[in-house]
Amino acid sequence: MSTESLKKELHTLIDNTENEEILKMGKEELVAYQVGDREFNDLSYLGSENRAELEELTNEDPMKDTISYEEFKKHIEEWR
Repeated sequence: MSTESLKKELHTLIDNTENEEILKMGKEELVAYQVGDREFNDLSYLGSENRAELEELTNEDPMKDTISYEEFKKHIEEWR
């Protein structure tokens, strides 16, 4: 299928639907692809604020909240 015929088919489908939710979902998907915001393919339902937070968390040092075993043992003794 050529790009032109695919566009025509999509236009026809859009013109023939009255379902606002489907139209909104289609728009969100197209906008996301156009701006290159597809790192989280299965999380495309997230708003921009949540996506930014998630991206920030994925860039965090995974060891930032880690303590050594010795520190852990010390904390356990303090809790007892």
